[in-house]
Amino acid sequence: MKPLKIVMSAFCPYSDRTELDLTAFGGQGLFLITGDTGAGKTTIFDSIAFALFGEASGSTRTADTLRSDFAEPNAKTYVELTFSHKDKVYSITRNPRYERPKKNGEGMTTENADAVLRLPGGDVITGYRDVTAKVVDILGINYRQFKQIAMIAQGEFLQLLLADSKERGDIFRRVFNTNLYQNAQRLLKNSEREAQKRCENAEHSILQYISSIACPDSEQGKELTAEMENASIHKGADILSGLQELIAEDNSLLDNLMKQKEKLNHELDAQITAITQAQYINQFFEELKTAQEKQKTLAAQQDEIADRKKKMQEAEKALYTISPLEDKYLREQRDEQELNKNISKLELKIQTQKEELEIARTAYQAEKEREPKREELASAIVRLKKLLPQYETAEVLERNLEELAKKQSKVSKELEELLQQKNHFAEQKAKFTQELEQLSDIEVKLSACEQERNRLQDVQTGLLALQDSLSRLCKTQTESGRLKQRFLKTQENYQTINAVYIESETAFFSEQAGLLAESLKDGEPCPVCGSKVHPSKATIGADAPSEAELNELKQKTDKARQNMQSASERSAEALTKIAMMKEQLVHDAGTYISNIEPDIEGEHFSTLIEGAAAENQKKQKENNEQKTRIEEQVSYKKQVKEQLALLESSLQGNQASTVQKEQQKSSIGADIASGTGELKALQSTLEYTGREQAVAAIEAWTKDLNALKEAFQKADEAYHGLENKLESNQALFKNYQERLAGTTQAKQATLAAYTQKLSECGFCNAEVYHNALKTEAEINELKDSIEQYQNEVQAVERDLQRLTRETENRQKQDLEQLEVSKQKLQKEKNQVEDFVQTLAGRLGTNEPIAKALGRTISDAAGYQKEYLLVGNLSKTANGELAGKQKLAFEQYVQASYFNQILAEANKRLRIMTNSRFELLRREDAANLRAQTGLEIDVMDHYTGRIRSVKSLSGGESFKASLSLALGLSDVIQSHAGGVEIDTLFIDEGFGALDTESLEQAIQTLAGLAAGNRLVGIISHVTELKERIDRQIVIEKSSSGSRVKMKY
Repeated sequence: MKPLKIVMSAFCPYSDRTELDLTAFGGQGLFLITGDTGAGKTTIFDSIAFALFGEASGSTRTADTLRSDFAEPNAKTYVELTFSHKDKVYSITRNPRYERPKKNGEGMTTENADAVLRLPGGDVITGYRDVTAKVVDILGINYRQFKQIAMIAQGEFLQLLLADSKERGDIFRRVFNTNLYQNAQRLLKNSEREAQKRCENAEHSILQYISSIACPDSEQGKELTAEMENASIHKGADILSGLQELIAEDNSLLDNLMKQKEKLNHELDAQITAITQAQYINQFFEELKTAQEKQKTLAAQQDEIADRKKKMQEAEKALYTISPLEDKYLREQRDEQELNKNISKLELKIQTQKEELEIARTAYQAEKEREPKREELASAIVRLKKLLPQYETAEVLERNLEELAKKQSKVSKELEELLQQKNHFAEQKAKFTQELEQLSDIEVKLSACEQERNRLQDVQTGLLALQDSLSRLCKTQTESGRLKQRFLKTQENYQTINAVYIESETAFFSEQAGLLAESLKDGEPCPVCGSKVHPSKATIGADAPSEAELNELKQKTDKARQNMQSASERSAEALTKIAMMKEQLVHDAGTYISNIEPDIEGEHFSTLIEGAAAENQKKQKENNEQKTRIEEQVSYKKQVKEQLALLESSLQGNQASTVQKEQQKSSIGADIASGTGELKALQSTLEYTGREQAVAAIEAWTKDLNALKEAFQKADEAYHGLENKLESNQALFKNYQERLAGTTQAKQATLAAYTQKLSECGFCNAEVYHNALKTEAEINELKDSIEQYQNEVQAVERDLQRLTRETENRQKQDLEQLEVSKQKLQKEKNQVEDFVQTLAGRLGTNEPIAKALGRTISDAAGYQKEYLLVGNLSKTANGELAGKQKLAFEQYVQASYFNQILAEANKRLRIMTNSRFELLRREDAANLRAQTGLEIDVMDHYTGRIRSVKSLSGGESFKASLSLALGLSDVIQSHAGGVEIDTLFIDEGFGALDTESLEQAIQTLAGLAAGNRLVGIISHVTELKERIDRQIVIEKSSSGSRVKMKY
């Protein structure tokens, strides 16, 4: 790849459209990029990298910050690159994302990032990412590889020269992607840790099982306890043998106790049955006595119940037959009284209304006779209203004259202010011109400040990421603790379930022996042992499980074991993850914090991160304060420019305004004289002094007219209203008299019916009826009490018959003697059960332990073999073998690359040092405890001694680092497979060379540029300007940088 032409517009320090035609250099050879510091020399390479890959070369530079601070608001920011590759010409136009003023309206809008790639055949590819992907496909390298092949940046390769093995390994990991080998090392290390953990867990489980054995207070138990107190994993087999003997003895004793317990259960059940039957018999005798007493009580209540029945019947006649007629008679009596009262009131009201009607008729006639006065007032109001427009005209003329007088005064004052303004504008123009000269380089300062701000922001982002990683590590550690507790819980659950299974399995096989014993006959051989005599046959157990139940228990046991193993694996995975996270965290922290210990604790780690973040925030604050001050100055400079333009315009407008105001003052004087004469002529024809007095007269007459109209209306309404009310009341009086006659007749008929019903129902008078009358609720209450009494009589009779049958031929029982016998049996049973529980509990603990202990002892032996194998392999891959050189797998691969780089580097170094120096990779480590393999020594052929590369002088270090950088570029390009990058940029570093060394470096670079290669040196060293004719000269100014080409 070789750049042919670069066009930059509003890009970094270049405010205008800047074009570089590199074909003028002939497509090969050396050329120099020179200029002042900060002028934009490295930006030339940045523009190429940005056009190709959408990224800039600087670590603090991002694509969003590439727009020039000197650019005009409407200028477009973009880079256009024309380049050749494998004899084909390509063209790319790419713009970053940036803010620009809106074309319509105020405010800013965002111009999104975009790119266009024009291919040799005429095809066009668009889209920011699509273009980048196509460029990578064409060149065969990505941005990172391009930067390493085509650009030797300031100081970076001197760091590579002086780095130790670890630092150089980090660099090669990024360059040659050796992460794969590092990951293989990490996986082996994790496998080693897991194997070691399995050994430790197995050993811990053995000791834990031994410590959990339950021993009886017997001679055999004491011997086993003594062995447990001195237990170790090597004595596990002996302790297991003793435990198995104890389990056999406990099982034999448990069988005898279970038979004794069964016998006591039968005796106790028979005694409980006898007590229960005695309790039932005694209860029947008690219930019979209670029923007899209840029968006597009910017989004594018969007279009272008969009286209640009589009262209920009388109350029903009174409520449902007589009461409705009485209510009707009282209602009709109230209606008759109310009609008599209304007739009396209405008769008196009619007489009063007749008198009021006569008075209203007189008042109505009087108001009717005042009609002429009302017509006279209406005519006067109409006449005066017609003259109101002339009064309004006079007022308008007066206001116009007042306004003209004010304008005349204002124009005079403005003429005076214009003169003062002219003098002020002249003073301001001189002041702003001086301030612009003082702020000429303020944009350059702002650009430097923003670059520092971006660098500090990247550091802060990295520290925040570290804090997040540390937080995730703490959470993972907490989760690891939870997983460990889960493992212990599943382990306990497995032991419990397994104990039940072992017990059931023993019972099952015992039952199989019992079934076989049933088929044995004396004189016939046993199918198991062959004996013809069978003195002690096995018996069938009552609680033995079936084969299906035993299989179900086995499945539960297997599932519990799987759960325990799964929990153990997850706990081990969590521990491995913690180790990996911590290792990565320490590695990442080294970028921002120095001297990080690998075994640093989380709290101290957090303190270091917070300290680094606080220090960086302090720098950010200082940078922000500085940026704010500079931005204020930039803003102020822009305002000053705008103010100068405004002042120039204002001075021209001041003169024009002065002439205009003098003409305006003369015109206003003429208008005042004309308006005064017209006002005097109009006022002489009007009756009142003004419109306000005329309106007041109209309002007074209108008030009098409205009062006369209102009086007439009220008199009319009063007279006719009283007339209508009198007619209405006379009709109502007649209606009341007719209703009264009908109501009186109905009342008398109801009274006769009421008297007749009293006699028919057996009530001699109204008083007897009222005494018998009750509410419906009271009648229902009487009914309920009678019915309840009858139900109780029937229930008692049934109980007496039943209880007489139950107690026939029976006597009351002695419960106390029966209970004493039961307690004695219960006590004997409890003693046997306590002993059984003790034995069962011990067996339930020891039998699962015996199985688990045997299995774990076997597993531990296998784990130990696996740990020895994986451990040796991990130590070999990670360079941790004792007494061996600390060369890890990844470093071994990196060392191969390093040998190739040094071979290429020495080709240039021999030229630049007259064959004095040769770079060598240190083969043997000075300290077998330290990691090595990527350290550099230098062979001094003048002295014949090998010494550290750090002993080189400044100029010698530059030659060595330049050679190393060129060697690295060659090796990367050769490993990229068919990559052709025919352009190389070298950024600074030549200032440390003497004249002879500079000449040697130039010769080396000239050799690189031989053939078809173009080599650009970015430097401001004077000797290079004199030696290299072809130059790109960059000049810095207050409005941005400019470029000149020399060739």
